[in-house]
Amino acid sequence: MTTLSEFISTADADDATALTQARAFSEQVLKPVDSRMANERTVMGLIGLVSGEAFMQALEAIPIEKLPSRVKAWFKPSEDGIDIVSSEAISLIDTTVSDGTITADEAAVLKGYAYDTSTPFVNATLYDLLKARSKCPKSTVVVQGAYAVINVTANCEAHNPQLHALNPRTGKSQRINGFQGVGLAGLYDALIPPEWRNSALSVDDAYGVVEGV
Repeated sequence: MTTLSEFISTADADDATALTQARAFSEQVLKPVDSRMANERTVMGLIGLVSGEAFMQALEAIPIEKLPSRVKAWFKPSEDGIDIVSSEAISLIDTTVSDGTITADEAAVLKGYAYDTSTPFVNATLYDLLKARSKCPKSTVVVQGAYAVINVTANCEAHNPQLHALNPRTGKSQRINGFQGVGLAGLYDALIPPEWRNSALSVDDAYGVVEGV
């Protein structure tokens, strides 16, 4: 399955446009093997009784030396079926197209039975996209005892901005915790691990509405 980072590597450079593209993106994902087994009932349910019956008759007519009886048996209604993406199944489908038994469109329906349509980024936020592009802005956080407290000055998309600390040994920022369910204007807090309470802290600020308290 495509990750958001992989998708945006070829998406529009404009963040708002890329987000729209990401939310509209869909792809075909292979089903688990138990969900892509097909027998006679499956075939007829997918391409109809007439074409399904023609397909089954064509299958039965194939000589045993070209199609073993065990493969034919997999299609019986009493059997679990054949993995529709197996080499045997694909070969059978392609053969019945080439000999005119079923159409190319019907073959596509049979092969497509093995896949589900996935829209993995339909709920993606601007925050998700900026993080995936490693360009999310940050705001400084003020430590209040064991907690970092932020004030969200305006409503924004619900998200979980991460809390970061500057590692004095590496000179790099690293995640140490996060704020949960940020979306409505107001105050939010996150516990600071003891070893980071004297460090410089920052928080993701994708929407420009976060300020340290």
